[in-house]
Amino acid sequence: MTIEPAIDATPYDYAALLPELGMSEGELPAIRAASRRSWATIQRARAQLAPLRAQRHLVGLAIFAVGSVGRFESSERSDLDLAVLRVRAPPSADAAEEARARVVSRLRALTLDVTEKTFRRVIDLRALLRDIGGSADNNDHLTYRALLLTEGAWLAEADASALSLTRMFDAYTRGRIAPGRYFTALSNDLHRYYRTLCVDYRFKVEEANKRWAVRLLKLRHSRKLWHLANIATYCAAAQVDDASRESLLRRELGEPPLWRLVKSMRRLDGLPLCPPILRSYDRFLAALADANARAELDRLAHDDRHQSPVFCALYSNADEFTQATHAIIEHLWDRCHDHLLRYGIL
Repeated sequence: MTIEPAIDATPYDYAALLPELGMSEGELPAIRAASRRSWATIQRARAQLAPLRAQRHLVGLAIFAVGSVGRFESSERSDLDLAVLRVRAPPSADAAEEARARVVSRLRALTLDVTEKTFRRVIDLRALLRDIGGSADNNDHLTYRALLLTEGAWLAEADASALSLTRMFDAYTRGRIAPGRYFTALSNDLHRYYRTLCVDYRFKVEEANKRWAVRLLKLRHSRKLWHLANIATYCAAAQVDDASRESLLRRELGEPPLWRLVKSMRRLDGLPLCPPILRSYDRFLAALADANARAELDRLAHDDRHQSPVFCALYSNADEFTQATHAIIEHLWDRCHDHLLRYGIL
């Protein structure tokens, strides 16, 4: 069973959800705008990279957008986190890097800000799949797997991209001795990545002197949402029969976290709990899309945080967001008690 390439036809239409959620027609403007903008970026990138595919520069590679574009949460100020995987021969490591440079050049010609951070080099898929959890595994490999499986949108070479996701998923679920009834190897690695993010924040602001305000607010909004969506997705999967569980996870794990959360809560009779979390998240995305607000947060010293109206508003919003997540967790605890106890806690 393969994983279908994500985002093939239309953007995620949050407007269509509003009547079912009991929300008014004009609500969630930032979430809806971010979804449309992300889809437009993906479409532009695919068109821009099509000549490279036609010229066979990308054979054996898989090209993804992750980060805010892959989560369908991007704004005009968002950069593009590009992930390039070497899935199969023939590209050598050098040829793959040359191909990546061509991809970056063509995307930057669209004025897209392609970052050189976590995914700054081509990744050999085999390196991500061998020794998961072992001594050769590392935080970068964990990051690649977690993000590609949960927020990766292909930009070129759809078949190779789908194949890479399938192999990643199979690495967790096709163990000869310990495949895991509820695919716990994968869920545990997603938990591990979230906890790594929490510790990584401390390192970056305490030791690496990185800008702290946006990182903190992302930790309390988008990172928390990502983790909650994974928990809810697994709870929903635990409610279906064994034969349907794997296909549900393969089909839905790569959808945007916010979208997955709403879908899972619908399945678990918790849809009325979603509007508060959607409204809080909409305010968060609106602030990140505001150039003045983002600039204020970027230059904000920690000691001056209580004098910043932008930070105070978003910090208060994070408290509201947290309360909304707690209500969802309480619902999941009641509805999926045995699953959470066995596979989420103990």
